[in-house]
Amino acid sequence: MAAPKRQTTREIISLRLDPDTLVRVSAQATAQRISRTALVERYILEGMEHDAHPLIQFRERSGRRVAVVAGHRLEVRHVINLLHGCAGDQEQVARQLNLSTPLVEACVSFYVTHRDEMDAYAAHVDAENEALFRADLAASTVFTTR
Repeated sequence: MAAPKRQTTREIISLRLDPDTLVRVSAQATAQRISRTALVERYILEGMEHDAHPLIQFRERSGRRVAVVAGHRLEVRHVINLLHGCAGDQEQVARQLNLSTPLVEACVSFYVTHRDEMDAYAAHVDAENEALFRADLAASTVFTTR
């Protein structure tokens, strides 16, 4: 998962980048409306995550970076949720999602490493979905009572 926002003192380092690389980083940061520093930090962190969990990738979803199964659009948290519902049976989850067992195992490994962050994100998404559901329910009640 992307690095959580922290209120810590930041260290200054010096990077020497090839001019072409710097142009590309600058253009990418401008396109994403973030600072070059934030982009470079994200690339470093995601690169280290890739080294540790090569079958997990990151995608932009709702303005935030989320972990997904490599080669799929499926979020790691969805695999973990299904695992909880299947009593941890990785082979059953692999069959249900049409994934290889190593991909499910990679999700478990990533989850174990990032459990607190992923659980907090899942709770946040659940709360947002609940609020949307209640708003939709209230809106549909307004239309059916008139």
